[in-house]
Amino acid sequence: MLAGPYGTMMLADQGAHVIKVESPEGDMSRDATGAAAGTGDGRRLSGYFQSIGRNKDSVVLDLKTPGGVQALKALVRDADAVVENFRSGVMERLGLGWDVLRAINPRLVYGCLRGFGDPRTGASPYQNWPAFDVVAQAMGGIMAITGPDAMTPTKVGPGVGDIVPGIMLGFGVLAAIHHARRTGEGQFVDVAMTDAVLAVCERSVWQHSFDGVLPGPEGNHHPFLCPFGMYPAADGHVTLAAHIDAFFVALCEALGAPQLATDPDFARREARSANRLRLIQILGDITRRFTKAELVARLGG
Repeated sequence: MLAGPYGTMMLADQGAHVIKVESPEGDMSRDATGAAAGTGDGRRLSGYFQSIGRNKDSVVLDLKTPGGVQALKALVRDADAVVENFRSGVMERLGLGWDVLRAINPRLVYGCLRGFGDPRTGASPYQNWPAFDVVAQAMGGIMAITGPDAMTPTKVGPGVGDIVPGIMLGFGVLAAIHHARRTGEGQFVDVAMTDAVLAVCERSVWQHSFDGVLPGPEGNHHPFLCPFGMYPAADGHVTLAAHIDAFFVALCEALGAPQLATDPDFARREARSANRLRLIQILGDITRRFTKAELVARLGG
């Protein structure tokens, strides 16, 4: 619903001529947010559909009919790229797989985005599973490091399980188009939603492979940088990032606690990391004395 359309939305935003192909029933995102915009002509233009469909042209094709298949092949003949977001094998069953389309246009870039990747670039026991944002977030690992504790894996608010794969697909398609224009050779670009989410987890990978650490939930703070997270204010919360030594000195002075910057337990970055839980508590006791506006006035800029 979102991953592929988000990637092509970004391409359209940058000036690409993107043609969205819809079935006669219409894209389900037209109704995804409930009440659609009142156009009066039955087009079902929800805010969600208009957001991810912006700057795109649209054509209705029934790809289950010979006429629809031929019409898409005609579009492919002069296209730089085709992007699809189906489960593995769907385009082949429609007679529109990569091998068929590149025979029509050898310089064509074929971008596909699936939950667990395409078997042509790596086998997966889940390759036939459908996937949405929350599935990618869970199986890509980001929910395991988000939330207050190990018993409360937490979904990231925005649909990063769709959005990040979409961005990566757009990047890959652009790189492949550049290659095709230099060489005349099209390429197959495969993005797995779970892989993209794992890539977002970044430090979790090297923490485990390099340091032998099994990453866990990080709450509203950082696993080894401090201060780097959310702190209470008298009327809400603020976020602080002063993990660099010079920044920490300035923070302590601005909060009226210069002695913390010379305390051996907190003076250096490594010491703050080792004593982060205690420092988080101490700083929280200080910041809660001020309103958010007061803290911004003291610390902003």
